[in-house]
Amino acid sequence: MPVLVFSSEIYRIAVADVLALENGKDIGVPDTADEVIVLIGTNPMIGDTANKDVLIKGRDIVRKAAEENIPFIPVRLAFIPANKPFDLLSPIIRALRYKIHFYGSHVYHLDPKDIRAMKIERTIKTRENAYSFTNPKYRMPPQERKEEYSRIFNSIKENGFQDDMPIDIMLCRLFGAKDCVNNGHHRMGIALELGLNRVPVRFSAAGAAPKILRPALKFLSTANLAFKRWFGH
Repeated sequence: MPVLVFSSEIYRIAVADVLALENGKDIGVPDTADEVIVLIGTNPMIGDTANKDVLIKGRDIVRKAAEENIPFIPVRLAFIPANKPFDLLSPIIRALRYKIHFYGSHVYHLDPKDIRAMKIERTIKTRENAYSFTNPKYRMPPQERKEEYSRIFNSIKENGFQDDMPIDIMLCRLFGAKDCVNNGHHRMGIALELGLNRVPVRFSAAGAAPKILRPALKFLSTANLAFKRWFGH
């Protein structure tokens, strides 16, 4: 039986999005877990390439929330890691991580204020610091940075936040233990600037650190995120 890895955070996801998922086998879920749990994607390492998100726990909780017209429901995400159980390098080294990186099949809708409150962004992007990368490879002139931010801002303002450009949240991205916004920091900032209460999100994953090390690595990851946000990188 494959071992599941769970997200470091609990996400408030639109009830309709979760209700639309098919049921999956609740492999590796403790019987005492009174949560809504969604398994994202599938893993070619176990011979499954359908890449389909499924609901593996909490269908009755979701139905009740729908009946009560509750817009968002707390959900724990799970995935089957694509690295070996004691492979610590793949989750940490970017080049290795992206060799095993995979996406879930569905786009979900979350309140961007909830994402900001979880403190899982590597940097807080605003109009003032847009595209101010420290890596010389990605640096842009000040005027070009302003123009690019304005282009995306105006597109979202006029057309809405389209589902085909979701924010990517990668489970256990940092040190194989802490969830993190992987792509979409500027769109997050724009959504909050525009006062939007729903943004599309797609979850992805790769590997995970050995279970015994995850608590310590999660602590280090949280400190690392705080450092990056403080310095705006």
